[in-house]
Amino acid sequence: MSPEASKKLEPPKMVVLRAYGGAEFEVDVVVASQSGTIKNMIDDGWSVESGVPLPNVEGPVLAKMVEYWKRHVEGGGEEELKEWDKGFVEREKQDLLVITMAAHYLDSQPLFELCCQAVADTIKDMAVEDVREYFGIENDFTPEEERKMRVAHSWAFQ
Repeated sequence: MSPEASKKLEPPKMVVLRAYGGAEFEVDVVVASQSGTIKNMIDDGWSVESGVPLPNVEGPVLAKMVEYWKRHVEGGGEEELKEWDKGFVEREKQDLLVITMAAHYLDSQPLFELCCQAVADTIKDMAVEDVREYFGIENDFTPEEERKMRVAHSWAFQ
C-alpha cells in the first residue's frame, strides 16, 4: 500500500478543547486549527491528548465556534457557505458580541470578520444615541462638549 493510501485510512487526529466551566469538545485537529491561537499551541508542542484549555471561552460559545469551524472545513459551494454564514450571525445581540470577542481572542479571523460585519450592518444606520444603547455605552460628554463635537464633526451626525 502506498504511503498516500495508508494516510487516507488513518483516523483523523483529534484534540480536546476545554472551555471555561468544564465543557469539553473533541474535534479534529484540522477543525481546531481554524483558530490561530489553538493552531499555535498545537504547533508549539501542546499535547493534543491532554487537551487545550481555553479559560476565557465559555462552553456554549465554544460550541458555536466549533460548529462554524466544522462547517467551513467541510466546505461547500461559495453561495451555500454565504447563506450558512448569514444564518449563523442571525442571533441575539449579546450572543453575537460574545462570539465576536471569542473569535478575536482565539484568532479565528474569518469568524471574527463575519461577526464584525454583522455588527457593522446592524449599527450602520443607527443614531449615535442608539449605538450607545446597543453597546451599553454611557454618554460622558457634558452638553457643551457634545454640542462642540456635533458642530466640529457634523458629517458624522447626519
